[in-house]
Amino acid sequence: MKRSLLGLTLSIAIWLPASAQLAEANMRIAPEGIWYTVARDETLSSISQKFTGEVRHWSTIGAVNKIENDRTIPIGRIVLIPARLLKPVAASARINSLFGDIRIKDSNGNPVEARVNTQVKEGDTLSTMAESFISLVLEDGSQITLPPESTINLRTLRMTQYLNSPRTRLFLERGRVESSVTPFNKSDSRYEVLSPLAVSGVRGTRFRVQYEDQRVINETTEGKVAVATDVKGKPDTQLVAAGFGTIVANKRVARPVSLLPVPNIQDGYQRQEKLPLQFSLAQAHAQQFLLRVSRDAHGIDNIAEVRVPANEGKGIARIADLPDGQYFLHTNAIDQHGLHGHRQTLPFEVAARPFAPFLMAPDRKFQANSSAAQISVPMQWSISGDIDHYRLQVATDNRFAAPLIDQLVTAGDGMAQQQVGLQVGTYFWRVASIESQSGKQGPFSDARPLTLIQGLPAPTTAIGEKEIHFSWSQTTPEQRFTFQLSAQEDFAKLVHQKETAVPEIAIPRPQSGTYYARIRSIESDGFVGTYSPPQKFVVPMQWQTEHGAPIQSQGQPLGSGF
Repeated sequence: MKRSLLGLTLSIAIWLPASAQLAEANMRIAPEGIWYTVARDETLSSISQKFTGEVRHWSTIGAVNKIENDRTIPIGRIVLIPARLLKPVAASARINSLFGDIRIKDSNGNPVEARVNTQVKEGDTLSTMAESFISLVLEDGSQITLPPESTINLRTLRMTQYLNSPRTRLFLERGRVESSVTPFNKSDSRYEVLSPLAVSGVRGTRFRVQYEDQRVINETTEGKVAVATDVKGKPDTQLVAAGFGTIVANKRVARPVSLLPVPNIQDGYQRQEKLPLQFSLAQAHAQQFLLRVSRDAHGIDNIAEVRVPANEGKGIARIADLPDGQYFLHTNAIDQHGLHGHRQTLPFEVAARPFAPFLMAPDRKFQANSSAAQISVPMQWSISGDIDHYRLQVATDNRFAAPLIDQLVTAGDGMAQQQVGLQVGTYFWRVASIESQSGKQGPFSDARPLTLIQGLPAPTTAIGEKEIHFSWSQTTPEQRFTFQLSAQEDFAKLVHQKETAVPEIAIPRPQSGTYYARIRSIESDGFVGTYSPPQKFVVPMQWQTEHGAPIQSQGQPLGSGF
């Protein structure tokens, strides 16, 4: 059944086993069975009926207690009813946590609502859809976890009467099931995971079983697991100790092999300030990595899981989104056989909100339009959600150990901006969002490097008889320049434009009038600077002969000011 909530926390409700029995005054419960004091008119037949549910076990009880005559038992005689003969009673399991899309059907195919603390019974079938989890707790405290895209049937869910020793059998139809089984202290206790190909039986351990592609994968992380093929006659069997795994295929149980060590995880995972969350994993022999996120260190209240391929033993696992908060990370390396290795559990924090804004301008280089020592830099960034308060930092190092500028900025409509005065040099800048009501500051944006380039001064002008010569300063040998000449101060219409690799240019002398000249630099990396302030100059009128040559008087061309 679908759950729209992000997740449900672990229940702390008190839960008593359904099979709990009150001991009578004339009986004593022991691991080997029931020691019972015979009352008046009781026989082995009546005692057998009472404790085993069948009369036919009277002879076995008599043999155990060396009593030959069913009807001549002295009053007060203490007899043992062996644990193996005690009547099994129905038990149940309780949903401990769930997340996502969970579907439960009873033995008749009727849907059962999936909620924390709901009791599921023998014959029920539980399925997890994509990105979904469910965990159960049995009456003896054993835990069952079903990860995404898995289905189990609770084939047997019983307790031995009085002893409360569990008899549990799960049938894995698809996917995976993880079990943490409470150690048994009674001989008749059983816990088995069945699949179409194999049976895995334990007496108290932690292990995982996966059924896929006509094979069964078994991994033991604690204790020992007996793995056998599900065939009649003499099944192939292996005892799989902690730290080993095996595969069942083609009616054979493979020899157990060592599980891979826990993967290494790159430092920095502890605090995730950006989405998607990112975890860098490494294990030399890994073919894949499995990463799971839960709200608890035991991996019961799970909320996310991702499997990623390994490239030369390395992989990056990403999780699209999680609310801010504290979590636990569980990681395994997966070998070439598909066996999941040892799992490590690490705490981490998500602190990505309020989200950092997107830095808009300036880009990695900025050039002023003047040669002043102090450059006024307009820093702009996008509005993040409904945030209108931001923190701007500028520093000379990307760790911001000692920021030169650390300012609170209130945003305007649609965009936030702040003018910052800086000298020529290299800097780093970043911005963080601040929630207006709570005052909580989110993570800073990625730091952007910024190189400030000195602005070019206006070009100098030398007016000759036939040409006008312009020159300017050059800050690096690799610079190129764009020169513009216009009769309008706004340069809406150009008289001349040219690119040059040298800091000078000569153009034919234009008609008399007022003109404006400016230049801009183009760096070797393609960065195009801003234009210099315009240089205003006047070209005076010059008298010419009919052949276009200037008329001179005493060595100087004749003309008039304009």
